[in-house]
Amino acid sequence: MNHEHKDIQKILPYGEQLRGFANQKYISQAELARILKERGIYALNIDKDFTVPLLQTLLLSPKEFDKIREAFSTKEDNKKVISRDIQWANNAQIYLPDTLNVEVKDFIAKKLPTCTLEQPIRLVQVDNNPDHLKADFTIKRNDINKSWFEQTNLFTGSFEFVNDGNGKGRVIIIHTAPETKELAEFAVKEQIRKYKEKGIIAQDEQLRKIIFKDFTNEERFVFFFRLTNHLQSDYFKCENIKDLAMKPEDIILPEEIKWMEDMNKIVLSGNYLDKKYFIEDKKYHKNLILWSIDATYTFNFNGQTGKYTINFGFPDFATNKKENAEFELNISSLAPDKSIDTRARTVLKSELLSEMDKQKSIVYNNFLDYKNKKQ
Repeated sequence: MNHEHKDIQKILPYGEQLRGFANQKYISQAELARILKERGIYALNIDKDFTVPLLQTLLLSPKEFDKIREAFSTKEDNKKVISRDIQWANNAQIYLPDTLNVEVKDFIAKKLPTCTLEQPIRLVQVDNNPDHLKADFTIKRNDINKSWFEQTNLFTGSFEFVNDGNGKGRVIIIHTAPETKELAEFAVKEQIRKYKEKGIIAQDEQLRKIIFKDFTNEERFVFFFRLTNHLQSDYFKCENIKDLAMKPEDIILPEEIKWMEDMNKIVLSGNYLDKKYFIEDKKYHKNLILWSIDATYTFNFNGQTGKYTINFGFPDFATNKKENAEFELNISSLAPDKSIDTRARTVLKSELLSEMDKQKSIVYNNFLDYKNKKQ
C-alpha cells in the first residue's frame, strides 16, 4: 500500500510537486474535479490532462490537500496468489514449534537492500488448525530515486503450508509487489529445508508448479475454460469472459485467422469473448498462444452475494520468463450486493481468492488425470 511521506504534515505542495502527486493512479479524476468545483472552477473535461494543470495553478489549503492525501493513502494493493502442490510424509505433523520462526535478515540485506522488515516472520496456526500454517509480513521499501511522495511504501505478503491429508498438501504465496514475492519464495524455500531435515518432506521432493510450458496450446484453452464457463462450484458461476491476451504461433495460419499473422500480441476487451469464432472453434486453438483471461463471476459465499472480476493466467509469459511463467490469479474488482465496510471487504476478498485458488487446484488435478488417461 502507499505509505505517506514522513514529513507529509509539514508539506503543502504546489506547481510541479503537486502535478506529480495528483497524477497518481490512486487519485481519481472525479476527486480532483470535486476539489476544483469547490473552488468555483468547472472543467468541461474532467480528464487529468485538463484538471491537473488547473490544480497546479492553485495554492491548496491544508484541508484541500488532505482530501487528496486520503485518496492516495487508503487504496488497497491487489493481492496475487500462487499455489503449488507438495507431498508430505505419511502422518506428517507440520506444526513443529522449533521451526516456526523464519530468519530472513541476511537475505533482505543482500537481495532487497532498499527494504526493511516491519516485524519478524513467524508461522502461526490458521483457526487453531495444526495442519494449516500461515505467516504474514510487511516490508517497507525506501527509494530515494522516486518522487518525494513515492519514496516510502509498505507492501504486504504471506505464505502458507497446508496439509490436506493422505500426504497431499499445498504451499500458497500471496504477494503485492516483486519484493514480497521474492521474500516469500525465499522463506518457503527455507521452511521446506527445515521440514526435509525433520523428515516431514522427502529429500527429493519438489514443489509442483503450474507452468506455461506444461500445456499445449489446445490444453491451455481447456484449462482456462474449465476455470471459467465450465467451472463446477457451489459458490461461483462465471458470467462473462471480458478480457484476454494471446498471440498467434509463428506459422502459416488458417485463412480465417490470417489477419493475425503480423501481430506480436493481441489484447481483446469486451463481453463474451469466448463466443468469438476463433475462440469458440477448437480448430484454431493449436495456432493461438493464450496466456491471460479476465472473467466476471457471481458469488454466493458465507452469506454474501455479489460479483467479482478475476484475472488468471501466466503474467510473466509476456516478460522475460516466457515458457517458464507460473500460473497466478488475482481479484481485480469486487462488488458485493450489500454495502460492507473496508475491513469486511478485505476479508471477503481474501476468502474469495482463497476459495478460487482451491477450485484452481481441483481443476488442475482433474486436468492432469484427464491427460494421464489419454496417454
